[in-house]
Amino acid sequence: MPREDASGKSGELLERQGRIQRELLQLHVLHSRSSEIHSQWRQSAKAHFYKRFQELVDRHTEIADIIFQTQELKNRAALVDWCRRGQAFDISKRVRILSVCIRELCENLDPSGKYNQIMGSFAAWYNREREIQESRKRGSIDDLVNPEYVEEIGAGWQNDVNALQRRLSTLTGELRMLGSANANSTLGQLLVVLQDLVIDMLTELDCIRSIECELVMQEKVWIEEQIMTLSLKVKDVGSSRDTPSKLRGLDD
Repeated sequence: MPREDASGKSGELLERQGRIQRELLQLHVLHSRSSEIHSQWRQSAKAHFYKRFQELVDRHTEIADIIFQTQELKNRAALVDWCRRGQAFDISKRVRILSVCIRELCENLDPSGKYNQIMGSFAAWYNREREIQESRKRGSIDDLVNPEYVEEIGAGWQNDVNALQRRLSTLTGELRMLGSANANSTLGQLLVVLQDLVIDMLTELDCIRSIECELVMQEKVWIEEQIMTLSLKVKDVGSSRDTPSKLRGLDD
């Protein structure tokens, strides 16, 4: 019996050892092929995602073409409708007016255009006005010796503003005559943008003129107050000088 138990235990140990060796061999094989398997997986995933990406690109291109063609149809329909509703004058005149409006607005909004020149002159004048006011608040000696005053921007600037306002008002009327188009069309959006742009420019010109007039008026009031204060001081000084002589006359 002891021999049978020993042989049974030995066989069990051998079987367990063999199983462990097989598992170790499998682990060894897996480890030795891990880089190869990983590389195959990466290539497979890359191919799969590239194919999917290409499908999405093709689909996007398809949708973009459909959107473009749909917008083209809308634009054509809006243009035809816009032309039909222009009974007051022919289509060539309408197109010419639209072209002139676009050109003039682009010229004015150019960095060297009249509108930007007007706004630039106002900005420089306004900044200088702020500097003078801040200097007065500090009460520096230079302000007493060489006082600075806020003057009007100038007749040339006023003339430029007047001329541009008249022209923009004319453009507003011309754009209204052109009417409107389908809001979803490029033409309809262009007409709305142009009308809004002209109105905004006119509003800004009115605003800066009002600011300039108000600040100049405030400056005139301040100067009058300073003159009044100075006159009172001169009178006080004169009165103080006359008082001793009057007292001497009474003594005599």
